[in-house]
Amino acid sequence: MRAKIILDLVEKLIGKRENDADMYMPERMLAMALVMLVFGIGATVFAFVSNIYLLIAAAFGYLMFVFALLCWKNWKIIITSDDTFEYTTFLGNTRKYNFSDITTLRKNGDSMTLYVGDKKIHIESMAVLSDRLIEKVNEALSK
Repeated sequence: MRAKIILDLVEKLIGKRENDADMYMPERMLAMALVMLVFGIGATVFAFVSNIYLLIAAAFGYLMFVFALLCWKNWKIIITSDDTFEYTTFLGNTRKYNFSDITTLRKNGDSMTLYVGDKKIHIESMAVLSDRLIEKVNEALSK
């Protein structure tokens, strides 16, 4: 219940995330962002109380907060038709791809890389994938 209240508060501050995505980052990423924000605030307070060099740690915390928040809000894949999908990076850049252009799926230690033509699409291990997207990618890879 408390997590839902925090999520609603954050969505009011930064805007709602689209829920129709076929790949998106879970609320765990938002929680990581909020932890990094608290870390940055704590390091800032302690920097002025004890050691000014803690401002470096505070800056790191704020930077990680921004990156995690952008990942949670922007990083997604949306299937637009039976043949195409849109991939949005964590910075909000959107590109349209065809499923027929998918050539390879490489599994890394902590993620996957989907090769579409000469482009790469990074899929983080914590990302939530819809069954529809998984079926479309498997179908494209089997051809």
